[in-house]
Amino acid sequence: MKAVLRQLARMSVLVLAAGLATALLVRWSPGALIDEREMDQRLSAESLASLRAENAANRSVSVVLMRYFRGLAHGDLGYSESNHTPIAALIADRAPVTLQEISAGLLGAWLLGLGFAIPAGRFRQAWAYDAAVSTGAGLLLTFPAALLAYLCLAAGAKSNIVLILVLAPRIFRFSRNLLVQAYGATHVQMARVRGIPEFRILAAHVLPSTTPQLLALAAASISMAIGAAIPIEAICDVPGLGRLAWQAAMARDLPLLVNLTMLIALATTAAMAVSKSFEPPMDADARR
Repeated sequence: MKAVLRQLARMSVLVLAAGLATALLVRWSPGALIDEREMDQRLSAESLASLRAENAANRSVSVVLMRYFRGLAHGDLGYSESNHTPIAALIADRAPVTLQEISAGLLGAWLLGLGFAIPAGRFRQAWAYDAAVSTGAGLLLTFPAALLAYLCLAAGAKSNIVLILVLAPRIFRFSRNLLVQAYGATHVQMARVRGIPEFRILAAHVLPSTTPQLLALAAASISMAIGAAIPIEAICDVPGLGRLAWQAAMARDLPLLVNLTMLIALATTAAMAVSKSFEPPMDADARR
């Protein structure tokens, strides 16, 4: 119970710190105090004065954050000036698109990563296959998510393909090492000598021994998918939370940016907390 409370407290601190850092970065960014609406020649002197008074009231980060947390306590996430829509409605409208994209990307990445990692772990003597697949994964890792998104957009591929290409090499490299160790265990060798089918060896001996590490990797891959979804959605024009965050950053929409940053930080810290809970405990010699 204490460990759970400690994790919740840690997550709360990190989420609040992410929101505060976002507010400070937006407030002190170049041009943050300039409102393009003041350049409209059609505005009267009274309209300009009202607009400047409104901007002056929103320039204090402490005032904006106090107003935000006061509304948050009542379930009000605020109003997006750049979209002219309540922020809660924006998030509710865009979140299903991002969740569907991340789910499809994670499923495809795990199928592809494990699909290449299992033969590499089983047939360790097939060095040509292992070298070719490892080289391909290493090359994909050198490409930023934004560049892969641009190339897939130019080729007419869906954004899910980009997320698969971003995550699959990481899943392959980590799971390959685990499977090589698992297939090299003595009891696995004995099972093969006794004539047990390879599929049964994989299901009954190899995968169970690597389950804690694979579950930790699965939780960590969710965090990686969330981070990669922002540039992918922005470049591929996917109407999800990633593109919404990009648009909010371009428009310096502070309330929307703070909400999205805290939401992403919450999802990321939760995924990492789950990942840590699946990590096998270290023995006394490893701690030294």
